[in-house]
Amino acid sequence: MDYRLLFTQRALSDLSEIVGHIAQDDDEAASRFGKALLDHVDLLGRFPRMGNTTRKKSRVRKLVHSPILVYYQVREDKRLVEILHFRHGSRKPPKF
Repeated sequence: MDYRLLFTQRALSDLSEIVGHIAQDDDEAASRFGKALLDHVDLLGRFPRMGNTTRKKSRVRKLVHSPILVYYQVREDKRLVEILHFRHGSRKPPKF
């Protein structure tokens, strides 16, 4: 049974900002990158533990879709993957 994906408002804002930034130079590239990123994130519905934990004993996991890092957590009790944040890999990690 697959897990349901839930994007937080913060994650949706991050995604919009990332794709918008790319679109300033190339609309088609922005569309391709956004689709590829979401296709990769969609895999978490079937493989919720494919990302690495961010720290020992942390519930937050990280999936890499270079250069973007996708931060999420798995809620086993609800069979839910909550997408918390999209962040460029060159930036400092967020605090959770």
